[in-house]
Amino acid sequence: MRIGGTDMHVVTLVFIILELIMFVYQVFFYLSHPKDKRRLYYVGLLSFLILKNIASGFFPDPKLNYPSLVVQYAIAYGMGFLMGAYFPYYFYKAFELNRLRWHALYGVPLFILLPFAVIFPLKFLFDGNIDHAINYGMVIPAGYALVLLYTIQRSIQDKYKKDIQDRRFFEVTAVYLAVVPWASLPFFAFFRIHQVPEALLTNVGFIVITILFIRRSIRESREEYDQLVKLASADGKGSLSKLDLIEQMTRQLEESGISPAQRFEINLNTVGLTSREKEIVRLVREGKPYKSIADQLFISERTVSKHIQNVFEKLGVSNKIELLSRLEIWENG
Repeated sequence: MRIGGTDMHVVTLVFIILELIMFVYQVFFYLSHPKDKRRLYYVGLLSFLILKNIASGFFPDPKLNYPSLVVQYAIAYGMGFLMGAYFPYYFYKAFELNRLRWHALYGVPLFILLPFAVIFPLKFLFDGNIDHAINYGMVIPAGYALVLLYTIQRSIQDKYKKDIQDRRFFEVTAVYLAVVPWASLPFFAFFRIHQVPEALLTNVGFIVITILFIRRSIRESREEYDQLVKLASADGKGSLSKLDLIEQMTRQLEESGISPAQRFEINLNTVGLTSREKEIVRLVREGKPYKSIADQLFISERTVSKHIQNVFEKLGVSNKIELLSRLEIWENG
């Protein structure tokens, strides 16, 4: 079923609408937690996904007089390549897979973007056959896509092989599984796969992952709110917003003294840390070494170190002394 006389199928439109809703939520969450850079990189991923769906939904359409059919093909396949080109950069920055640095910065432009940008137009100018131009333009990107999938998988395995219980391992693995179908895009193009199966294969994974991200964010936000209620002694006042609770705690500070431990807990629950990160920071404040924290929480010492590095990034500090000082100082307004 096509939409409004265009070449866009209703299935593609449904995916675009769902992803726009998720995009708005992710942007809102990022603006509320601007230090969450991983969220920002995921917003970029959703942006490219939406643009690719729009481009492949409308183009190519022989019924359109403008732009030309060649330009339509270039837009449709070019957006798919841009989406694929962003994957290595996303994994490199969001999950700190340093092994992907060369591919993210140099390999993708050289073996995905450049071959299609050069071979596609040159082949078309040479014989005027757009199908041949697409097929030739896909050869190098298709081979390199397989190399990228293997490299990303190995990078994930190398980084988390000793810490598969780490939450980030499951997150990065889920995103990787959603990315796998994108390596098939050159093959979809070569065999001219229909728009609907292509949309299903390349979008369903991201829809599921984004829903899981939203679910986790809601859960963490609820936990944070419950902690604020307890700290503000707002029993029976469940209708108060987070800002109301923070304002109430500010008045409490002005009216009576408050201990460093209380200040620490208040700040700890208002800076956007996850439950696990807060748990580890509390143990760090008690003076426990990473090894002891790892044993107590039944995780590896390396995982503890990773959580602490995430906390440093979120709070803009560089060591434990700065971290504890930051959390024990009340920042009013």
